[in-house]
Amino acid sequence: MNHIKTRSLVQGAMIAAMFGALSLFNTYTGGIIDIFICYFMVVPVAWYGYQYSIKENIIVTFVSMIVIFMFGVPTFIISSFSACLIGLFLGEMLKREAKKETILLGTLIICIFNNILIYQVFSGLLGMDIVSEITEMYNEMMSLYSLPISLETLISFIPLIILLMSGLEMYVILLICQLIFMRLKIKFPENFHIATLHFSKKSGLFLGMCLVISGSLKYFHIGDVLVDYIYLLSYIGFVLEGFALGNFYAVVKQNRFIIILLFILFFIPYGTFIYLILGIVDIFSDLRRKLLYNDKM
Repeated sequence: MNHIKTRSLVQGAMIAAMFGALSLFNTYTGGIIDIFICYFMVVPVAWYGYQYSIKENIIVTFVSMIVIFMFGVPTFIISSFSACLIGLFLGEMLKREAKKETILLGTLIICIFNNILIYQVFSGLLGMDIVSEITEMYNEMMSLYSLPISLETLISFIPLIILLMSGLEMYVILLICQLIFMRLKIKFPENFHIATLHFSKKSGLFLGMCLVISGSLKYFHIGDVLVDYIYLLSYIGFVLEGFALGNFYAVVKQNRFIIILLFILFFIPYGTFIYLILGIVDIFSDLRRKLLYNDKM
């Protein structure tokens, strides 16, 4: 019993010391990679929480945050706090063998909380004005070519932008944790790879109805920001399905080059429209089973 207690103290001290070193490194490098460091900081906290009690993990996290607060810059401190919260949550959920949906939702909520702190609550302290950044980006893009959206509409999409950013952060964090924990023989409830995403036909019908109705209202210039939100969310839903299909094909063929092409497609004109079509086909057909069956043949 004493041996286990001593081991937990030593490992907790190592985590706090490592976070302090990362905080110093981030400060000396000007904070250019602070967000990526925070992604990996989730791993030791989650691992410690999986091995020991939540009480011990909270103590280690609290001590680590004190060390980070002493040496870190404001942005890194806030992101580290959110990373530690995700680590606390993830470690406890893995220990309790929680469902995939619970882990996804909890991690997403914390990521949204982190971005609200950075871009809303402490934006003045951190010098981050998301409205000014979007306005500057919009003006630069308008100087190159005409955009089919007004600046006011784009600014109204800020909550959606924060949601999408949080969703991407959630995916990256969980994928990193899954890859590392699989090496450590720690079982995840299910695979978090994007290739496993697959909407049901009922969900596809709902997305399709939202896309058609909101698209028709937009075409006839009927509706407001809510219609724009519904159209964009339903469009993104099909695009994600199409992107997941492409990743599924890459996994089946065991070809990493295909994954690179899938990301490049996002930056090609009408690339997202291709994903939209693939997403619709994937939801309402048996395409994945055929791809898997043909590969086995």
